[in-house]
Amino acid sequence: MNPLLTRAYRPLGEIMQNYYTAREAIKKLGIPRSTFYDLVKANEIPSITVPSRRQVFYPKQRIDELAEERARLVGEVEQTPERFVFVVPQRDDLEQLVDIERMYFHESIIVSPEEQQEQLSYNPEAIHVLKDTKTNTVVAGVSLSPIKPDVLEKLIRLEIDEAQVKPADYLPYTADAPLDCYVIDYVVRPGPNATYYGSKLLQATLDYFIELLNRRVVIRSIYASVISTFGERLVKDLHFTLIQSDWAREHEAFRHSYVLDLENVESKTRFIQRYVRQRRNLERKKKAAQKPDSSMIVELDFPPPLAAVDGVPPLKQRTDLASR
Repeated sequence: MNPLLTRAYRPLGEIMQNYYTAREAIKKLGIPRSTFYDLVKANEIPSITVPSRRQVFYPKQRIDELAEERARLVGEVEQTPERFVFVVPQRDDLEQLVDIERMYFHESIIVSPEEQQEQLSYNPEAIHVLKDTKTNTVVAGVSLSPIKPDVLEKLIRLEIDEAQVKPADYLPYTADAPLDCYVIDYVVRPGPNATYYGSKLLQATLDYFIELLNRRVVIRSIYASVISTFGERLVKDLHFTLIQSDWAREHEAFRHSYVLDLENVESKTRFIQRYVRQRRNLERKKKAAQKPDSSMIVELDFPPPLAAVDGVPPLKQRTDLASR
């Protein structure tokens, strides 16, 4: 029998002295509730259940160790933020990314590193990872790309999932014409620093949208389907709008499709306001560049036209003068 489980039969006072409740553990770690249970699910945090109380407890020693580790790592990375880079992944990065995905998703919706690499042949910027250059570790990743319209429609209507999107369905980022993009994947490595990694990934992704805009790649809408409470909370925090939610499938408690309109000039979302403002600035600069440069305009000073003399037209006058 698991030695941790046998302790559940010890006096409750002893358990309370050496264990935290979920609420106490979450407060001690300073992480979201969902992140805490991700760690429990990944066996990073062991637990015991008191049968008589039907309550789960978590060992103080392990929680305290994780809290100290988190405080140390957060302090370290905040002093050297440049150690994290947002880059298109290499092959070994893709393997790490898939390992993270397996911590969250069922194998049926996991896309292999080989297929992800093939996706990049159709859109070289479809996937980005947040990488800790000090440890050479992928800590988070996002996959986002324009998709063929008919395939995008099926994704939005919840007729297919991301694993059914073929590499050839991915489209490259192109300039000038507004694009509709789909978030295929958005994951963060679970652990005490997951919240920090998640915030870094989100900021890097939003900055990337502005970078694309500066390259005249205009994104009109961003679509996403969520299958977890973490994903649902994220899209709601970013003010995505729900499209469809009627989905029933094995291995997924739910699947909801959402859209974020980047052309909504009345949006109260700070990122959209920033995006709209930057797009307007670029459009003004483009119009200004198309106007003729006044410094290049040359004014010519022509003499006044010849007048008729005694009813003789000017050209006739010249002929008469030339014949004389």
